[in-house]
Amino acid sequence: MNSLSAQIVLKEVTISGKATKAVVNKDVSESFSRLFKDAVAPEWYEVNKRYVVNFIYNDQRNRAVFTKGGSLVYHLVYAAENEIPENVRTLVKNKYPNHAITFSVQVEQGDRKVWFVNVEDAAKILVLRVEEDDIMVMNTLKKTT
Repeated sequence: MNSLSAQIVLKEVTISGKATKAVVNKDVSESFSRLFKDAVAPEWYEVNKRYVVNFIYNDQRNRAVFTKGGSLVYHLVYAAENEIPENVRTLVKNKYPNHAITFSVQVEQGDRKVWFVNVEDAAKILVLRVEEDDIMVMNTLKKTT
């Protein structure tokens, strides 16, 4: 049997909206409390008909987005190098041994957890995407002198 495969590359889309401080409904509040029981200092905003909350959880900065019905859309965890899971840090350091990790964020959506890690050397910054044992360069930025 012959098979064909195709790949479609879509244009990057940026969605922006006005963020306003918000008081959330009971469904959103209960969902947040259940998922992030020990969260500290939540700050809620309404953006594009969704609720965005910035908070501290496990001593790390976090952001989560909820629907008005209380469903979690995605969750971001910002991490310093020493807070990145050992397997992710080892993968990055083995592939880029002469680079420093300068920024990282984990994106959780459903069952997927993807890390975006910035590494840099004297000449460039690489934006890496790490999922399971797969590492990919998403962007390369040259430093100016």
